[in-house]
Amino acid sequence: MRKWLVFLLTLVLSLPLMAEEAVQQVLGAANEQQASSQQANPQVHENLDDYFLGTGDRIEIIVYGEPDMSMKFKVSKSGVVNFPYIGEVVIAGRTPSAIETEIEERLRGDYLLNPMVTINMESFRLFYIFGEVTSPNGYEFQPRLTVEQAIAIAGGFTDRADRDDISIRSGATNEVIEDVELTHPVQPGDTVIVEQSFF
Repeated sequence: MRKWLVFLLTLVLSLPLMAEEAVQQVLGAANEQQASSQQANPQVHENLDDYFLGTGDRIEIIVYGEPDMSMKFKVSKSGVVNFPYIGEVVIAGRTPSAIETEIEERLRGDYLLNPMVTINMESFRLFYIFGEVTSPNGYEFQPRLTVEQAIAIAGGFTDRADRDDISIRSGATNEVIEDVELTHPVQPGDTVIVEQSFF
């Protein structure tokens, strides 16, 4: 009988410790999953202060505490969205932070006391890569993308690629920049062209 009492007492005393260990394991797993997600999708956590939205970007506008005013959409060719209560807001050619500020200012007072607006990127518009790469195609842009990274995304050079003859056609101006370095930045809408070697 005494052995059973000792066993039960030990069990009761150990339950809080077991529960705490279980909580710590769950928290640890959650932290690992979050870190893994950040590594797999680094663009989600990049600072977008210097990114100008354009046609094809998919964004989410969140007004905290106002789910009816929050919305997800793809930026259209007009570059304008009709936002609840305040009407048209120009999206294309502007940074997320500039749009957040405008919506907050236009909502403040007449509609909300102290609105808080956040813009999240759902997906970026495409850049393109053609010529002597393994998988020429259009791919989703990534912040701070370089020519070298673009080539890697497209599967790398083919055996016939001329690594010293790479050009970029600007998506913004249609201008062709020849003989770019691997470190040259690639912008959304740009087309990277890797020429063929003749030797």
